[in-house]
Amino acid sequence: MTSPADKLRDTSWLAGAGALLSLTACYGTLGLIALLSVMGVTLALNVHIWAAVIVAFALLAVLGVTHGYRRHRNANPVRLAAIGAALVTWAMYGTESIRSLLGMPGFVVEFAGFAALVAAAFWDWRLKR
Repeated sequence: MTSPADKLRDTSWLAGAGALLSLTACYGTLGLIALLSVMGVTLALNVHIWAAVIVAFALLAVLGVTHGYRRHRNANPVRLAAIGAALVTWAMYGTESIRSLLGMPGFVVEFAGFAALVAAAFWDWRLKR
């Protein structure tokens, strides 16, 4: 049986929460702004703070997956989460010329990063079970 102190230290939810919060901070905010625009409400949003919040939640997901490594000793979810966070960060802050070298628009790189983060969080969760 687990003690209440062990339940407080249980961070198995951290990877999934970070990935979903990052995804929601990006596409949820975008959807909310679009909905408000349709209703006639104009909202000024600082895109630099928005990007920083998205990247911070992506790094939180990497931290959660890294914490899970101590339990299951499989480094592949950590690698996948790091690649996902790097892609999200690249999509937020990378120059357009580098993305055009790949021949992909920025949202494809961004979505691939989010997909990698969610997959890594799910993989980590499955390994801990």
